[in-house]
Amino acid sequence: MILRNKLKGFGFAVIAFFIGNAFVYDINPFVIGYFAAVCLSGENAWLSFVAAVGGIFAGGSVYEATQYGIIMIVILIILGFRDFINIRGKNILSALIVGGITAVGEITSGLLPGNDLDYFNIGVMLALSFASSVIFLKGIEGIKNDPLCIVSDNETAFGVLALFSALFYGIPMSIGNIIIAQSFFIFMILLTWYKFGFGIGLVWTVISSAIMGVKAGSTAYLPSFLIIVLSVYALQIFIDGGRLMQVALFLIVYYAAGFAHYDMLLSDDGIKALYSALLIFMLAPAKLLLRVDEKARYYDPENSPEWGRLVVNRVNSLADAFKRIEYTFAGEAGSGIGFNDVGGIIENFTNRLNDAVPMKKTVEAAIVEELAAMEVLVRNILLIKNQDERYEVYINARVRRGRLVAADTVRRIVEDKMKVRLLLKDESRNIVSRNYDMICLIEKPDYNCRTAVRRLSRYEDEISGDNFYIGDILNGQKLLLIADGMGNGEMASKDSNRLIDTLEELLNAGFDKDISIKIVNSFLAQRNKGERFSTLDMLIVDLYTGYGRIYKQGAATTFVKRGEWIEYIKSTSLPVGITPDAACEKCMKKFYADDMIVMVSDGLLESIIFENKDDYMKELMLDNNTLEPDEMADEIIESIRGLSGNRLKDDATVIVCKIVKSL
Repeated sequence: MILRNKLKGFGFAVIAFFIGNAFVYDINPFVIGYFAAVCLSGENAWLSFVAAVGGIFAGGSVYEATQYGIIMIVILIILGFRDFINIRGKNILSALIVGGITAVGEITSGLLPGNDLDYFNIGVMLALSFASSVIFLKGIEGIKNDPLCIVSDNETAFGVLALFSALFYGIPMSIGNIIIAQSFFIFMILLTWYKFGFGIGLVWTVISSAIMGVKAGSTAYLPSFLIIVLSVYALQIFIDGGRLMQVALFLIVYYAAGFAHYDMLLSDDGIKALYSALLIFMLAPAKLLLRVDEKARYYDPENSPEWGRLVVNRVNSLADAFKRIEYTFAGEAGSGIGFNDVGGIIENFTNRLNDAVPMKKTVEAAIVEELAAMEVLVRNILLIKNQDERYEVYINARVRRGRLVAADTVRRIVEDKMKVRLLLKDESRNIVSRNYDMICLIEKPDYNCRTAVRRLSRYEDEISGDNFYIGDILNGQKLLLIADGMGNGEMASKDSNRLIDTLEELLNAGFDKDISIKIVNSFLAQRNKGERFSTLDMLIVDLYTGYGRIYKQGAATTFVKRGEWIEYIKSTSLPVGITPDAACEKCMKKFYADDMIVMVSDGLLESIIFENKDDYMKELMLDNNTLEPDEMADEIIESIRGLSGNRLKDDATVIVCKIVKSL
């Protein structure tokens, strides 16, 4: 990045040198405007100052170099004063100051012995230095921040074209036997047509051909090169190809135009310039020649069909979740779900679609550049910061030609440029194909969970009444559940499984955790008439922050191991389904990397023959120095089996969850 900034600063200095040489009728207001724009843009002003003075000296005289040098130093000093810091952000006011300084400098010069006051020149210098500083600043900002924006912003396009026009005008026709101006002229025509297409290419051809005609003293450059570039463009519509094809077509049409009418094209200088420009164009780095889709690059994503399909998919997923919930509650007196609950979920969902935030133009341009080098054409990049302050990135892209590209490759490029770790979202395409479609990314969580589960039936020939669930729910949260149905066997298993399925559906649909538990409790209480119940032990870990919410209704103790320290999390509440208004106990804990969380059902603790069962579990976990959940779960199960002589008091389940840092 530092090297790139230095090279860019050197590039602006080179432009300053040639603009310093761009005298028109013995005056050069453009060098003043350009230097002021460099100062206002935050580039290396002293480097550009030295280059500009050198260019003025090359195209003028020592006197003019001194005169303009003094004006530029005054501009640099005044714009650098602390009192003008706020002014620097106001381009028009800054430009007026620049114009005023230029006019004062011209008047002072005219008052010196041997000089005359030329009020016309003073007025021209004031007006053009004022105007060019505003225009050139827009061009410099476009080159610095997002070179691709010249296809979407007319002011930026005009600024860049004006900047390169002044640069071109100041380039000498030749140095010795080296043809400079005409080679630059042909190269820039090739570049603009290849990179930006018809609109920008045509405008630059007209402007540069007119300047070339003035420099060469010939009116034939404008019509000849319009014929050449329009013919090449027409042929490329039928003959699709890359850089080599454009060079071949340009070469053929150039010679055809020269033989047919325009002799100056086939002069010695014309041929030298042609092959010099073609060679530079062929050897230019791929990043310089990245194409921009002029019609598709900038558009309103929320009104695009691709974004519409993404929204429809999300709404369909939400609808499917409600259908599953309706199926679960079918035939019941009431689920406890109100219209306010559903409305809140939908409102929360739609609000997320409007949380777009601007991506830095430099970052966006870098992403587009690197993807374009892989023949991936980006139509739009949308950055969203959701309600949890986490980034989501939506990239609408297609492969221009060649092989398909994996979406994970796109993810790695975006991750590298944004300096934010990202994951592919479930609704994302996994391949970038030849049709525009959405690649959906979300900020990667800081934490992950490694889990292990062991479940034992009290009777070998009977199904366990315990059930469990481990999975991801909305917004980067890990859900762990143990439900222990009353008794053993198939009926207890159905009760606990119904509790888990219903909770998982509600939470994935977006219902609040507390509301979801109340709905499930009310539903099971009405269904079972208080005759059957299930315990609930639920842990939800926010993988972004490490905070965990623990919910318990009639559940056994949960153990948290952190190094040589063990914490108990107990519950005294009634199980789910006994009464419609049974309370759920909850607490929040901050978990850290390498914390081990052990969730168990009642059957496991009841099989411990010692009176203080929690202390036994504590000692068992402290004696186990393993860092792996599988080994911890196996050790706990084997110890309980040994204590009970393989005669468990009830069905037993253990979930071991280790918090780990994401890689």
